[in-house]
Amino acid sequence: MTNNLVVLGAGGLARQIVGALDDIEEVHFLGLTGEPDQQTTENGAPLLGGDQVLEKLETAYVIGLADLAVRRRLDEYASGIEKEPGLVRHPSARVEKRVSIGPGAVLMPGAHVQEAVILARHVLVDADVLICHEAVVGSQVTLSPRSVVGARSRIGAGTTIGMGGIVLPDVTLGDDVVVGAGAVVTRNVPSKTTVVGVPARPINAR
Repeated sequence: MTNNLVVLGAGGLARQIVGALDDIEEVHFLGLTGEPDQQTTENGAPLLGGDQVLEKLETAYVIGLADLAVRRRLDEYASGIEKEPGLVRHPSARVEKRVSIGPGAVLMPGAHVQEAVILARHVLVDADVLICHEAVVGSQVTLSPRSVVGARSRIGAGTTIGMGGIVLPDVTLGDDVVVGAGAVVTRNVPSKTTVVGVPARPINAR
């Protein structure tokens, strides 16, 4: 498997991932995808062209965009051209025993993944996130900085936990749930629901 890596996207999240890659010696970062008429981003990372450039390269990829619909579209596109997702794991991210990390996962600085956690495909574990033992995190989940996933919790695919959000142990979140910044989730949440506050309460079902 190649150690080449492309980050799909050129916005703030993509640039944060590039910053993490600066500390990972075993990954050969090729560049970002972005507007075809640009050559570099503000921090000097090379822009390779539109997303279609992925077809021409012998490389793995990770997704550096926050929008869930776009993330899913890019994953479907890359899978269709038989590109394999890579892995970004910052050296300061702590991963304990018997953890399963799915393809395309990104573990940013200070993340802590406890024993027997399962991370599915394209999970974003941002800076200083804590995932407690035996939690299961579905595909395309975004865990924002300093969020906490309690022990044995289940986080459905496409869910986003906002900055500082907390999911207590043994709680299940459905698919495409949004947990507001600083919210504390004490009970199960059905799919396509947004919850905010302490304790977290639904504000809509999408």
